[in-house]
Amino acid sequence: MGATQSAGLVRHLWWIYLAVTSVAAAAYLTAPVDAATRWIYVAVNSTAPIATWYGLIRHAPRRRLGWQLIAAGLTASALGDVLFASYTSRGLTAPFPSVADALYLLGHLAIAAGTAALAARAGRTAFIDAAIIVAPPAALAWLLVLDPIRTLGGTPLAQFVAIAAPASTLFVVYCALALALGIHLRTVGARALLLGLSAWFVSDTLYTQQSLAGTYAEGSPLDLGWMAMPILIATAALHPSMVVTTPRRSALVMLTVPRAVTLFSASLVLPTVHLLWGPEPDTPLIVGAAVAMSLVAIRLIAPIHELARRAAHDPLTGLANRSLLMDRLALALGSLPAGGTTRTGLLFCDLDHFKMVNDSLGHDAGDKLLVAIADRLRDTVRDGDLVCRLGGDEFVVLMPAVTEADADAVAARIADRLAEPLRLADGSEFFASLSIGLRTTGDGGDDPDALLQDADIAMYQAKSTGRGRTVRFDAQSRAEAAQRLRRDADLRRALHHPGELFCVYQPVYRVDDGSLSSVEALVRWRHPRDGILLPAAFVPMAEATGMVAALFAAVLEQALHEQRTWYNRTGGWIPIAVNLSPRQLDATTTEAVLTALRRAGTPAFALTLELTETGLAEPETVEAALGPLRRAGVKLAVDDFGTGYSSMARVADHGWDIVKIDRTFVSGIAADPARRSLADAMVGMAHALGMVSVAEGVEDPADMAVLRELGCEYAQGFLLAHPLDATEILDHIAAAEQNRLALVPPGR
Repeated sequence: MGATQSAGLVRHLWWIYLAVTSVAAAAYLTAPVDAATRWIYVAVNSTAPIATWYGLIRHAPRRRLGWQLIAAGLTASALGDVLFASYTSRGLTAPFPSVADALYLLGHLAIAAGTAALAARAGRTAFIDAAIIVAPPAALAWLLVLDPIRTLGGTPLAQFVAIAAPASTLFVVYCALALALGIHLRTVGARALLLGLSAWFVSDTLYTQQSLAGTYAEGSPLDLGWMAMPILIATAALHPSMVVTTPRRSALVMLTVPRAVTLFSASLVLPTVHLLWGPEPDTPLIVGAAVAMSLVAIRLIAPIHELARRAAHDPLTGLANRSLLMDRLALALGSLPAGGTTRTGLLFCDLDHFKMVNDSLGHDAGDKLLVAIADRLRDTVRDGDLVCRLGGDEFVVLMPAVTEADADAVAARIADRLAEPLRLADGSEFFASLSIGLRTTGDGGDDPDALLQDADIAMYQAKSTGRGRTVRFDAQSRAEAAQRLRRDADLRRALHHPGELFCVYQPVYRVDDGSLSSVEALVRWRHPRDGILLPAAFVPMAEATGMVAALFAAVLEQALHEQRTWYNRTGGWIPIAVNLSPRQLDATTTEAVLTALRRAGTPAFALTLELTETGLAEPETVEAALGPLRRAGVKLAVDDFGTGYSSMARVADHGWDIVKIDRTFVSGIAADPARRSLADAMVGMAHALGMVSVAEGVEDPADMAVLRELGCEYAQGFLLAHPLDATEILDHIAAAEQNRLALVPPGR
């Protein structure tokens, strides 16, 4: 229990010390001035260096020099108090200057140096800001204090000490202000330290003024500031927060609005005083105003430079940004000579498969990779070329003066350099590849934005043709890109204009008896200018731009609506198939489909979703997106089977209901034994996996006969029927009823 109490006493020593010394200071001020009270003053001030040294040893801050200098300064000041009291307690007048004055001056300088050491990590901007704020009081002190002191006469040493005392006090204030501008002021240690230095400055200032006027009296409230200084500094040293009275190292040079207002206001103080007062001589005011304004100008250089750098450079890689690129590109175009072979070139570079790094290792690893790539690009380009990061993993190289052959060489050199392995955060190697679009021009009147867009178009061509290659821009590319852009805008509008997007239905028939089994919904676009467009003209674009989900929803809604109409007319459900893009394999698909079924009142077994074979690349993704639908009763079909890269085992993994054999394996099977063998294997595989088979693109009666021999259950194609609208499907239903043809869905 005793040890616990002792630990608690030590932990709260700072406020115990503050309370005891404050009581002693109050006793000094209230008691009559005599020999005893003078030694109370000395005793209180002499405890401060001891307490400061103890706090320094106990808390062991990482940076001790500042506090060591402050403790040394307090020691010198306390020794000066002892010497001064040895005179006054005996009724003697201390000589001036004396050893005590030298110790006081040494204490001022040591404490100022210690405070400056603590503030050093705040950066030079804190000291510049402090100088701007201190300049007005320094000029006024020169005018009101230093000049009068010089006129009092005395020995040169006496005049030096008389001037050095207030000057050193002002230096303490300057260092304290620099610390205050760079430190976190919410801690007890910081507040106590700065409050103690401020109290010292106030007392020194008042003492100087009263000394000049001959009104100073020992034991007055003015002495409280001289006592508060060591008490508060020692309290700061005893408090645990003294370890954070050193600012964190800062590289920030930005100027906040409050600080800017403070600095500009400080620089205007002396001109305002000069305007209203105009003393003679006015040299201190003029010099002080010039110093303050010069320091403000110096202070603004770094923020202006930083703003300019940030405005023109990417914060992550330090490369030029789009703004600087366009400025330099315009300058390069304006500098092109007329005629000749000199060109301005752009390389638009996009990092292939960068998303995998972010997804697998996180964005921090991705950022480090981008920085490494930026460094390699800087090292690879020619002198005078500008490397820019537009954002994400897109980089642009501006070649201001280049020949066509040189542009190709730079592009090849960049591709080769980036192909060298890069070390990732997890220790693995990343083999980067770039899709590069190259655009050159010899026409100085070309539009910079259009040139950058051209290079971007060429880069996308490089991606679409296999990635990891360089494609040079041509005029046809621009026309195609403009067409894609217009088509994209038109499709977005069409999704909100009923009637432009509509469905036709490709009948699917039983091979054995020719009866109608189901239909496949095929979307068409009634374009206002281009007429009826087939899916190949807009579905890939919808997939690339993220509109495919909205397109699927529109097709599904219309198809289910038509299916409900057929049911109302016939009393039977005609199964309908709707194509699903691999881009829609996410958690939203299940809810979207089930909601559409509920809204239409359609049973799940009457809907089939067709997914191309390329969509089977990720079994886990397919199962997560479509597994709940299949368990709900929706049928799933593998479309265009045989044209993708999935294996039969991959098809078996998901338990599909239907395999649709692509037309490339169906056409000509009657005359080509190899095709017949392939079709036979596919039908056999479907049966072995418990699925039914549908042959697509049947156009020849002989091929139809072979499919019947192979046991293929269903077929569709122009031999049987072209795509029909909803009304024509009803005519087929009527014919089926007349011929008593059963409406049986595939697999049921």
